[in-house]
Amino acid sequence: MPAQRFAAPVLWALALPFLSPSIAAQAPTPPAVTFGQLPAEWAVQQNVMDPIWKSLGMQGVNYYAFGAPVAPNDFSARSDPTSHLYQAWLGAYVVVGALDSVSANDEARQREMITHLTENDQRAWLSAMGDPAPLAEVIGQLRRSQITIDGSVRPLYVGEMRSHSDLSAGSTPLAHSLGMPPTTAWQTDLVPYHDVLLHVQAAVWYDATRHVTVVVYSASSAFDTKAHVTHDNGPVLNDSLRTLMTQAHVVDRP
Repeated sequence: MPAQRFAAPVLWALALPFLSPSIAAQAPTPPAVTFGQLPAEWAVQQNVMDPIWKSLGMQGVNYYAFGAPVAPNDFSARSDPTSHLYQAWLGAYVVVGALDSVSANDEARQREMITHLTENDQRAWLSAMGDPAPLAEVIGQLRRSQITIDGSVRPLYVGEMRSHSDLSAGSTPLAHSLGMPPTTAWQTDLVPYHDVLLHVQAAVWYDATRHVTVVVYSASSAFDTKAHVTHDNGPVLNDSLRTLMTQAHVVDRP
């Protein structure tokens, strides 16, 4: 389903407080990130994150994708508990004010930045989706490995995040834009904004030429039903998400 089916992206919420280093020199025109030709099951959007990241001392844009409607459904697969794309993400942040030439290879700073960016974004999204108590909490320390993106080997951090689903009756503008399955289809097994465990992957690097930090990320979900049946989409989705992450390409905008 083409991205044009969805409403224009919205600014989901103000960020939560976090003290960060001073903002690095901002590129006159920050670059964009593309993922090439994604499979038809993904819908693509972008969102300016300045209001969300303001208290982090950062600015930037989020280029993201999520599960599109699958016929005959008119709601996003991201909102469908029966889909492996339920609560899944693929995307990239282009950030001004995160890393700089001094901290570019600082593993502790990379972990801290990824943790605060992803937690902030997820809480803001849940708030805009109507969650009365948004939760996003990375568990423990992110595990570090490597991935090749855009022709170079990048640090890759992998971990888990406690959070909530955004599944609900869909009363907010953002929820309406994605669409929700009818409550009769899921209320026997799940409650609105139920707990999820997100399997998070995030590659990060500082682009010294453009003076921006790039974070290419993905997430899949695991959750339990009311009957304590566990559904874990990670084993099905994580390898393919990592492959899609390798397709990310930084492009200069005119």
